[in-house]
Amino acid sequence: MSGGGVAAAEGLKGKKKSVLVCYASRYGSTKDIAEWIEEELIRLGMAVDCRPAGRDVDPAAYDAPVLGSPLYMGKWLPEAREQVSRERGAFGRIPVAVFSVGYSLKEPNEKALKGGEAALSDVRLFITPRDAAFFPGMVDPGRLTPADKAILTLAGISGGDFRDKERVCSWARTLPAVLGLL
Repeated sequence: MSGGGVAAAEGLKGKKKSVLVCYASRYGSTKDIAEWIEEELIRLGMAVDCRPAGRDVDPAAYDAPVLGSPLYMGKWLPEAREQVSRERGAFGRIPVAVFSVGYSLKEPNEKALKGGEAALSDVRLFITPRDAAFFPGMVDPGRLTPADKAILTLAGISGGDFRDKERVCSWARTLPAVLGLL
């Protein structure tokens, strides 16, 4: 579904609030979650673009961004961290929300949430999100690189889809108020 929101609503600036859902994703789980957020925000009347992190993303063109990344080795992916660092000026002038996705978040206990918060330390060097959400992801061993598959085997991690679309959409429904878009 990604992409048409803001571009299609170009003439509606001022009528609809515009949101950038910007994500990094290695195997597609975080991309799917970003698209669920996009769908929910569109349903709520926002103009939304859902885009992968990269140099062609201009957060200053939006009323608010929602940024997300999977957690690998306790950190966001480099492209997401680089986006935050590179665009920190723009992100510092508009309200921002962030989300993290990872296998370690499949059990939403205090240890997992502390690990998720710790993973945001690199992000919080540059921006102060108004909200941070932590979602479990999906592990599909058939799609992993040999190196990632070896890491999972050593850690005793088995595959599975631990994502909860209703939990993601419930958080997305809070974003217009959290980001001051109402």
